[in-house]
Amino acid sequence: MSLSAVLRAGALGVLLLLACLAPPASAQLTTSSSDPAAPPPPDPYARLLELLLGDARVRERPRAVDAPEFIPVSDASLYMDRDAQVLVEEPAREGGPVFIYPRDILARHEVLNLQDEAGARRSVTYSPLTGSVAGYLGALGARSFALGTTGQFLNMNRVLYDRATNSLWPQIMGECISGPLRGQRLERFALLWTRWGPASGRWPGARVLSRRTGFRVNYDRDPYGSYRRDDTWYTTGDPRGPIAHTDARLGPKERVLGLAVGEAALAFSEAAVRQRGVASATAGLEPLVAILDPGLDAVRVFHAEADGRALTFERVGGEIIDEQTRSRWAVTGRAVEGRLRGMALERVAAMDCMWFAWAAFYPETLLWTGPGNPLEALPAGPADPGTGVLPTMMPSTAPEM
Repeated sequence: MSLSAVLRAGALGVLLLLACLAPPASAQLTTSSSDPAAPPPPDPYARLLELLLGDARVRERPRAVDAPEFIPVSDASLYMDRDAQVLVEEPAREGGPVFIYPRDILARHEVLNLQDEAGARRSVTYSPLTGSVAGYLGALGARSFALGTTGQFLNMNRVLYDRATNSLWPQIMGECISGPLRGQRLERFALLWTRWGPASGRWPGARVLSRRTGFRVNYDRDPYGSYRRDDTWYTTGDPRGPIAHTDARLGPKERVLGLAVGEAALAFSEAAVRQRGVASATAGLEPLVAILDPGLDAVRVFHAEADGRALTFERVGGEIIDEQTRSRWAVTGRAVEGRLRGMALERVAAMDCMWFAWAAFYPETLLWTGPGNPLEALPAGPADPGTGVLPTMMPSTAPEM
């Protein structure tokens, strides 16, 4: 046989072998992702983008604080009212610094960009129309950035942008809905909502955000009203819309601590936790516990796991006890007596915000309103078209430099 005949016979054998190994044509058609007739996958952000309200061209109104100064508690006490609302960033490690951020400053700027000694960025954010506070780490992989405000709102919640890529991030979600980082999520860190008097007494060595922000602003006046009165934006009135979903399980302005765990979302009614002192619940497969700190009148949320076991908690005679080992726990999430003494629960960065806003972003939220009440997600109500008009008390321009 000639050489060419041998080569042809060999090639034919290879083709026959490949044909035997290949899946049937029907299987190839059913697994192919390049079928031009197949409908495109649904866009998870399309509906959200339709509900955006405001001016897409506006940036930095109001202006973020990018060069914050901090002063001692003793200096801040010269002008801070005892009942003034503040946010506290507790140390990630024992012995680290405590930061106190007056809410009245954040109500005017909405974003505070910080950078630690190692160069790591983080942002403290507050959206007054939804009363929502969130701390975000300013990094995604090797990319580092600061946040700023846009002129747009989603479910009445301020839409932020990152200055590195101009991508859009609704403040409550911390998830990019438009831009190069679309689909990415920012990592949160915990903030504690309390008042100046208890906070300054608990942490006399804390560092307090100074009013020397670089802007000429009257921080004694909040254009949205006050949490001390019942006739201002923070406590009365309905959202102006459009709102993606409505939920009547709580009043729209009632405060909750919300968190999303995987595909599940859970919200603790703050009023219910204050009444009971402790609340155990499960979001998805993760056990959680919310614990009231009576001295601060503030609530922390933790992963309810220690020593490799899930824990449930109760308040017995003013003490916090886990039902599994009967160990006694401090309000800071550390066991102080019993079999688990010395162990600490992992803090969860739950978001303190108004109920209507949390439910609009997470319509299937499990809601904790007290022991014995069913922890379930009720069908969300219809979307609310609202008036499409932003409240008139909103600052319309950036603070003056």
